[in-house]
Amino acid sequence: MSEKLKICEAMDVYLPDVDGVINCMHNYCLNLYKTTDLTVMVPKNKKGYVDNLPYSITRCKSMFIPILNDYYGLPKLDRKFKKEIMSKDFDIIHVHSPFNMAKFALKVAKKKNIPAVATFHSNMRIIFRSVVKIKWVAELMIKRMGKLYNKFDEVFVCSPLVEEQLRSYGYTGKVSYLPFGTDFKKCENVEELAQKANEKFGLKKQENVFIYVGRVMKLKRIDFILDSLKILKEKGKVFKFFIIGKGSELKKLQKYSKKLGFTNEEVIFTGFLPREDFPLLLARADLLLFPSIYDNFGLVKVESASYKTAGVFIKNTCSGYGIVDGVNGFLSENTPFDFAQKIEVAISDKKKLKQIGENALRDLYINWAECSDALKDKLTEIVKNRKINNSVK
Repeated sequence: MSEKLKICEAMDVYLPDVDGVINCMHNYCLNLYKTTDLTVMVPKNKKGYVDNLPYSITRCKSMFIPILNDYYGLPKLDRKFKKEIMSKDFDIIHVHSPFNMAKFALKVAKKKNIPAVATFHSNMRIIFRSVVKIKWVAELMIKRMGKLYNKFDEVFVCSPLVEEQLRSYGYTGKVSYLPFGTDFKKCENVEELAQKANEKFGLKKQENVFIYVGRVMKLKRIDFILDSLKILKEKGKVFKFFIIGKGSELKKLQKYSKKLGFTNEEVIFTGFLPREDFPLLLARADLLLFPSIYDNFGLVKVESASYKTAGVFIKNTCSGYGIVDGVNGFLSENTPFDFAQKIEVAISDKKKLKQIGENALRDLYINWAECSDALKDKLTEIVKNRKINNSVK
């Protein structure tokens, strides 16, 4: 293909909201627009928000959903948007969420006779069960989602465990593995950044420092981390735990932390951190604590590895995929007691822990430029195969 690949990236929510999926698509777009003819279709966000990005965005009408605290797209109800999208020439459409925008993208792809693909990001089964409460209703919603995914030419996943999850939805089509990465470079001055963190956050050099990074929400199981740290505290272990991020459960967790007897010096809720401060704590932390069974990946796993910081994860979970216990991270049974034990083992030998952090960088690091190249190669292959098949018919 001599001319630029014409790609449409699509999603049901987008910037200025931020989460792992948005981060993924945004970083794809930051790289793809340089070498492809890129169109991005997403919903409008809060009034007054103006896009200020190097790639162009086409936004459709949206509706704010309070329970999700997000604006979701209504592309079918936006005549101007539909007309603009249909006037564009695409080779392929790539969707990152399985709702209104996915349905719209499939219709556009069918009319234009081009392939439509999707990346399967989130464990919606856990989300549906937490919202609906009735298991069989949640499973019915999951099966409907599986039928939607079956309409795509191909679905991308990041690991065999995620493929297994997708298959449990009833998906029977083709799957390809594509990695997720980070926009951080490999850190060559960890000690220097750690010292800056000590100065900025009032930390002692030998003090145990743990971090959680991400949305502050129930599904992330920050309460599980606090329960584990309570066990460590009762054993006489001294530490500081930084919870980096914002979310709907912030006030509840602050109350829960106080209930467990933690002081503001032991458990620190940082809220949103400026970009320049984030690497300081990543470099200074002894461990990333990430017991999520909801996340299908957890981008922070790669981000912390960039700064040679290993993590503690739960065995047999998608977020723990790629971790070899005691080699490039730690894997725990799904109990606060075992999680606490893993943390205790990790910090008992700081020299070994440093080597495990080095191994995390070696084994887990990949940047978004490499990930975007892999995506572009896969999309190019799918487009070529479609053209070949069409010429044979």
